[in-house]
Amino acid sequence: MVRTVIPFRPPVRDAEAEAFVAERLREEQGGRASDAGSSEIQAVWDALGQMEAADFVADDGRAATGRVVNRRAWIAGGTLAAGVALGGVFLWRQQPVIYETEVGERRTIALPDGSQVTLNTASRISARFAGREREVVLESGEAFFAVAHQDDAPFDVLSHAARIRVTGTRFNVYRHATFTDVDLLQGGVAVGPAAEPSQARLHLRAGQAVRLSSAGDPGPVSAAQGGRIDDWRQGRISFDRTSLRAAVVEMNRYSNAPLRILNPSLNALEIDGVFEAGDTAAFAKALGRLHGVSVRFDRGAWTLS
Repeated sequence: MVRTVIPFRPPVRDAEAEAFVAERLREEQGGRASDAGSSEIQAVWDALGQMEAADFVADDGRAATGRVVNRRAWIAGGTLAAGVALGGVFLWRQQPVIYETEVGERRTIALPDGSQVTLNTASRISARFAGREREVVLESGEAFFAVAHQDDAPFDVLSHAARIRVTGTRFNVYRHATFTDVDLLQGGVAVGPAAEPSQARLHLRAGQAVRLSSAGDPGPVSAAQGGRIDDWRQGRISFDRTSLRAAVVEMNRYSNAPLRILNPSLNALEIDGVFEAGDTAAFAKALGRLHGVSVRFDRGAWTLS
């Protein structure tokens, strides 16, 4: 399943922060005049330092006054508010939210600005939304973006040293080991090195694609692979006169039971057809039936010879 993590730096404690936490504890205890014990205060700070995304979701249970009774939720929200109210005394610095999928997973995520991102297998992004800043870093894998239009808030996707900037569009970004593929299906994007001014970047139109080097430099413009993108979003993989070597690499992206070619002479064998992503068993058996390839399952992998 997709994991969502919000890592934090250790909270910064000072006299004002200590007083704020103690006061919130007294309120939770019914407004008793006695001071909150040091052990309880320490427990709150410990909880703040270990919070994850789920801790920001309020409990369904509420007190008679309608106030949320989840201690970690109200302490988190109240502490952030206190940081502003106390003249910028921030108790910790929030880091980008991380979303990731495991091998064989796909998941669509609603982002805070109304945009959506669909993560392909074994993918990871970190997202930061603050004020007019909308930035997503594709750390690994592949993601399809449907960006909500905002004139005054560009949406940036970073991969390696490349930046893809849009205001509202639908596009796909696939981060490889040494380059990034960008396919634009709708709208417009500007691509190029992250440090380069936006007006100097290459501007793509709908239906165009480009490969960016690890430094962000664009190669020749080509046609967008809309069919391939639609396939992976539907859990399919299509091959059209694809070499077996390339087909195996693509199939293995989606499965923990990989395919292995034992005989190099099979690498150039051409593959056609549509397969279910992650079903390496069906793919291997099809090779046996259609091409006479010897197939064997051994030690968690399908061997082809």
